[in-house]
Amino acid sequence: MKAGTRDILIRFTLVALFLLIGAAVFQVLESTTDPRELELAEDADKATLEKMRTNLSVNMSKEEFDDLVNKLHKFQEDHHQRASSYEWTFYASLYFSSSVITTIGYGHMAPATFGGRLFCVFYALFGIPLCMLALKSIGERINELIENGFILISSKYQLQQDKGIKIKVLLSTAALVLVLLMLGGLLYLSEGWSYFDGVYYCFIALSTIGFGDMVPRKGQEPSSGIQTLELVVRGFYIVFGLALVSSLLSAVVAAAEVLNRWNGFKRTKGLCCHRRTGANITEELGPVSDGLYTVSRNLDNIVFPSVIPFRRFASHQSTPLINDPRWLY
Repeated sequence: MKAGTRDILIRFTLVALFLLIGAAVFQVLESTTDPRELELAEDADKATLEKMRTNLSVNMSKEEFDDLVNKLHKFQEDHHQRASSYEWTFYASLYFSSSVITTIGYGHMAPATFGGRLFCVFYALFGIPLCMLALKSIGERINELIENGFILISSKYQLQQDKGIKIKVLLSTAALVLVLLMLGGLLYLSEGWSYFDGVYYCFIALSTIGFGDMVPRKGQEPSSGIQTLELVVRGFYIVFGLALVSSLLSAVVAAAEVLNRWNGFKRTKGLCCHRRTGANITEELGPVSDGLYTVSRNLDNIVFPSVIPFRRFASHQSTPLINDPRWLY
């Protein structure tokens, strides 16, 4: 197994263990609500609805009253679903832990106790760098595979030295991110969202903005095998998407470094040509230039003694940019 692959497996294993430990700790610290208190709250809601039924039935028809009661029941159910997402089950705690270390931070739930908030600070301090290292490793491997692919499909060996290959990797990675966003919109059609809403959610999640205005299943646990399968597929999608975004950022940095080196090479080339031209003019001066060259070389031997052996045996027929010391003068 290659060292790079081994590093990826080790880092993702550490991330998985870190998530499980964090989920367990958050569940213990935040699960302070007594289930009996929840039952009392539900009974109070039902009593309130019955009281409203009794008071309002006098001033409206039966159809209007039933319609109002149905709306109130729907509001109560929606409110209960949102409130239940704050129940710190192990699944909800794991969901929250993953949103912390990936810096997505959906915002649909947050620790409320002092212990939970304190632990969240230290958990994020150690978890975020660990997750970023894991994503960076797989992102760099993606770029390496794309670059090797360009070399394999080309019949030119010179492509390995092509300055533009980093630009090609950048464009390819950006295209993959775009395709991934387009495919992501299909994964969330079962949520009742439109295709655009699914793409919007994927962009917000993969860019780690995480507004929290859209959360799949409102953070609730899956209740069927199909929903569990959807959860697994979406989890792999988010992990791969974050790694691909990390790959895109690495490709941007690599392409920028190549462009900087290329611009620096062009400036150096222009300067060297200018100096070589001056040497040619000096050579055309005849015997006077030999005396000037001898004096300048002696001074150069005093100032730059470390390169004397190299310049002493330099050939006049060699490349002037490397072996002929007279291009400097």
